[in-house]
Amino acid sequence: MAAITVVPEGAAPPIPRAGFALLALAVAVLWLVVFEGGLVSQAIGQAGSFFHELFHDGRHLLGVPCD
Repeated sequence: MAAITVVPEGAAPPIPRAGFALLALAVAVLWLVVFEGGLVSQAIGQAGSFFHELFHDGRHLLGVPCD
């Protein structure tokens, strides 16, 4: 069972350590989708073409135009 922590009024609740890891992962994935121009996908080999096209479509979903 999780412990209940009382937070004084006006204070922010503590952020779990896993929250920072998830934030870092989300920023890394967003960077890959928006700025990846083929360099990372070429490094992974044959699957790179698939990932490049997937990221290319993801850029358009986020509203980022083609280079």
